[in-house]
Amino acid sequence: MRRIVVTVGAVVVLGIVMLFPVLGFQTGDRNAAAEDTTITRYAADFRVDTDGDLTVRETLTVNFPSPGSHGIFRVFDRYDQSAPRALRTPRDLTVSMDGHAEPFSLSRESSGRYVVAKIGDPEVTVGLASHTYVLRYVVDGVLEPGTDDEPTQFYWNLVPGGWRQPIQAVHLVVHLPVAPLPNVQCGVGVGTSTQACAVEGLGTTRLTITGTGLPPQTPLTLKAGLPMATPPASETLPWHATWEPVLGHSYAGVWTVVLLALVTGSVGAFAARRAHERPPAFPVQYAPPPDVGPAEASYVMTEKVDQQAFVASMLWAAQQGAIDLTRDGDAWTITDKGGPEAWARLDRATVAVAPLLGGSGGSFTASRKDTAGGKVLQARIAAFERETREWGLSNGFLAKTGLGSFGGILVVAVFLVALFTAYTRIGGSSLAALVPGAFAIAALPLVAPTAATVRTAKGRDLWSRLGGFERMLSTPSSKQRFDFSGRQELYTAYIPWAVAFGCADAWAKKYRTEIGTEPPVPTYFAGYYAGAHTGDYVSSMVGDFSSTVSSSISAYQATQSHTSGGGGGFSGGGGGGGGGGGSW
Repeated sequence: MRRIVVTVGAVVVLGIVMLFPVLGFQTGDRNAAAEDTTITRYAADFRVDTDGDLTVRETLTVNFPSPGSHGIFRVFDRYDQSAPRALRTPRDLTVSMDGHAEPFSLSRESSGRYVVAKIGDPEVTVGLASHTYVLRYVVDGVLEPGTDDEPTQFYWNLVPGGWRQPIQAVHLVVHLPVAPLPNVQCGVGVGTSTQACAVEGLGTTRLTITGTGLPPQTPLTLKAGLPMATPPASETLPWHATWEPVLGHSYAGVWTVVLLALVTGSVGAFAARRAHERPPAFPVQYAPPPDVGPAEASYVMTEKVDQQAFVASMLWAAQQGAIDLTRDGDAWTITDKGGPEAWARLDRATVAVAPLLGGSGGSFTASRKDTAGGKVLQARIAAFERETREWGLSNGFLAKTGLGSFGGILVVAVFLVALFTAYTRIGGSSLAALVPGAFAIAALPLVAPTAATVRTAKGRDLWSRLGGFERMLSTPSSKQRFDFSGRQELYTAYIPWAVAFGCADAWAKKYRTEIGTEPPVPTYFAGYYAGAHTGDYVSSMVGDFSSTVSSSISAYQATQSHTSGGGGGFSGGGGGGGGGGGSW
């Protein structure tokens, strides 16, 4: 179940990061504050050839009334509202200021929707003056099928709506490949709030528009139907442009990524399979295998050593007469009782706890707020866990897989690469993250601590016998009976095993069903639960003791944390040619 939850979580995280560019592919803030610079004259020349390619020359006279500015920036919106599968990407951009070439840099913003030209030298300011900037660029394939019963249309923001400065005067000239149809539309503003603007040259291939007083962020839009066939589009996507950052530009690219992801996923699944072992048959066993303790048995079955295994070992030591367990309030005391002879009857992992008691007759007390005791207990439990693992390896029940911790580190590293690929869109789309992501998700089992070891043939045989014994302890009497008659003592003798296997409640219920009375209280519970006779004392005792161990260790760890460092129709602002600019 945990593996499923982790896998689903990894898929969700990767999916969110991959889809994030769709959220970033958004329009700008129309409420952005205007600035103190002014475009005193905005002149532009647009030439559309028969192939639908647009060549633009923009001449902007900008007044800088305050010191400290380095130049202007120009934003090009690649998204065309009237052609949602097209991308209007400028190319061959050149810039001059006052007749001289001006340096600029290009960047992409909002998941690649906007191309931003930052014009000027960061080491030079332009002074308190007016400067004339000339920008030349080309946009391919701007003609599109008409939406008002017209064969073709040119629908363009001659003045983009994103300029942050007021524009005092405009002079716009549009050269079309053929004379437009009579219904030429021109508007100033956005959407239904547009105001008509006068167009000169109707009936010719040269249209002129002049005007004054454009407020900041106010587009001037032209839509002209053309009596000609629509040229083939130069950059049209198979899907809506908002998905371009995720899916890229073609089905071929998507299928390439999917096929590569299948390959890497298969490699990850093959690597993970090395860490997977098919459980053997578990024929019912009525007694535990000899020379194996509860913690060791739990390790062979699960390849893990946890605090529950430590508690089971303490119960095992008490049941074998090596120690006494007593409780006083919230404190538990472990006292050596049987000396070396009793400890000699115990398994290697349990014996590893003996130094905790300080020798024959010694004792150790653990309480919830005892930081010093918690430190000692933490160190001894760590030694107990190491000894249990070493027992499994040295006796040939388990072997290193060869991957060790490297497999888990590799999976985590590749998953981080997948997230980085999705975020940065290496390869042109966030979908490319599927290639490393498929490997990481398929190989997730390598992250589990159990991936570092594999059971040998000898270990699988022991696993089978232990599983059969656990099956007997945990299976209801209606399915698997256990004859307690004349050997009720086996119930208490097997409690440490039931604790190690996590089935103490089922073992108690089985006794209650078979005998018809409450299970007996083990003598090694030192009378604390005497008289309980509810069958719940095992869970209560294990819970109390385990809680005390956890609290004691937590008290110590808390001290460490405190000391460590820590469409159709016409709409103003529609069409292509969106964007704008400002000064910097």
